[in-house]
Amino acid sequence: MSVKHGPVKLLSVLETKDGKLKLLVAEGASAPGPVLKIGNTNSRYRFPIGAKSFVNGWNTNGPAHHCAVGVGHIASKIKKTGAC
Repeated sequence: MSVKHGPVKLLSVLETKDGKLKLLVAEGASAPGPVLKIGNTNSRYRFPIGAKSFVNGWNTNGPAHHCAVGVGHIASKIKKTGAC
């Protein structure tokens, strides 16, 4: 199983140092190409800032291992939801 090719967003819920919840969002694209055949959802993603910069920036925030991936770019809507 893989994610439809095209624009995607990644979403992770994390806890800040002061115990509050934070939404971490990134936008990129699901791209065609080989993926690991390990039995769960697995796709190839590309980000405008490159793989190394994305991984470093994403992990700086301390997300959990799992995140949600959805089709489309709606980061602005997620940010508005998180601000409520």
